[in-house]
Amino acid sequence: MDKAQTHQTSEAPATPQEERAARHLRMLARAAEIQMEIMEATRTEAVEAPQPGADYCKRIAVVAKSLRQTLLLEDKFANHRDERRKAAAKRESAQEDWHDLRVKLAMMAAAYEVSEDEEEADRRADEVCERLERREVAELVEASRAEVAVAALCRRWGYPVQVKQWLEMADEALEELGFIPPEDGEDDEDDPPEPRPAGRRKPKPPDTG
Repeated sequence: MDKAQTHQTSEAPATPQEERAARHLRMLARAAEIQMEIMEATRTEAVEAPQPGADYCKRIAVVAKSLRQTLLLEDKFANHRDERRKAAAKRESAQEDWHDLRVKLAMMAAAYEVSEDEEEADRRADEVCERLERREVAELVEASRAEVAVAALCRRWGYPVQVKQWLEMADEALEELGFIPPEDGEDDEDDPPEPRPAGRRKPKPPDTG
């Protein structure tokens, strides 16, 4: 999944489960307020107009115990919601990191494949890394699917627009590095890589270690 999609996900309306959890939190907060009101009313009555035989200490103790239980339950719901949000943020971050690295390796592959020798390959690789750090390029990568970003950058930087090949090479490098794509990864094609054309010997691929 690309960054534009993940941002849309993060701004999407709350799910029914999230809405239910929020409603429960509001109910618990209101219950806590009511219990505080009962305790305050009990105190006022005990001080200003005590009733014969009324055990105000016991009454306050009962309400206080109920209040503690309400607050504990409220805290549990809040923590659960925070954990869900952290987990969602972590998934989104992993998707973004995967997307950025995949595009970067694809462009590095293009740079190495078109280079005549090691010196040119290293120079082109440095240029790719430097250009990808520019704000306008980073914004393009962030807002686009990997295929769209790689195609646009190839045209902009004068590389062959062999998007599928560059992305396949990037995926191979990611696999060798032990990176596992997010569950909602954008590349779900099962087609085998196309054979690369025969020709001169290419320089070694970038050292991703």
